[in-house]
Amino acid sequence: MEEPACTVGCAAVQDIPAMLSFEKKYFDTCWQSKTNTLKSLIERDPKMFRLCKVDNILKGYYGILPLPYEIWEKVLKGQILEDDAIPYLLPFEAPDVYLYIYSVIVDLSDKQHKTYTRALIRDFTRQYILGQKRKMANIKAVGAFTVSEGGRRLVERSKFIYKGSFLGNNGLYVRSYAIKRENLVKQALKNREQHTQKRIA
Repeated sequence: MEEPACTVGCAAVQDIPAMLSFEKKYFDTCWQSKTNTLKSLIERDPKMFRLCKVDNILKGYYGILPLPYEIWEKVLKGQILEDDAIPYLLPFEAPDVYLYIYSVIVDLSDKQHKTYTRALIRDFTRQYILGQKRKMANIKAVGAFTVSEGGRRLVERSKFIYKGSFLGNNGLYVRSYAIKRENLVKQALKNREQHTQKRIA
């Protein structure tokens, strides 16, 4: 089956209704973003959300928050809510940035959803791990907690390290993961090398 031509780019305020409709479809109410939260984040820096589209129709996106270590760690331990971390956001170019994955979501009802997931992962790697000729050394680590089985599989396949669990607002335990950026760099370069070798073979 031919893969659709998808594009990945920064979010705009007009994308918010489509983004929220995805969250309502796939996330429990307690994990759904507020319109004002998304609007303030996108207006502050559109790079915090990267959207995958086909023919200008949203197919998936990821969101990331650049945080200082102390706040990043508290979010991953469930000691503060995501919204409470927002006042502490750093510029992506600041020294010692820790990325918190705010959300990763694709349209699972679309038969090509794995294609969109791969596109988002490749984009994240280009933008924040290997990006700008690897000048992103100020990004020290990446962390997330997972609220779905798909999210858990994604971070575990990417070799994120399990850091513990905490009780979410929906009464269910969520799992926290983190990985040093340098380890993601090694993985990305290894994957690139293997892909090149397959093409040559």
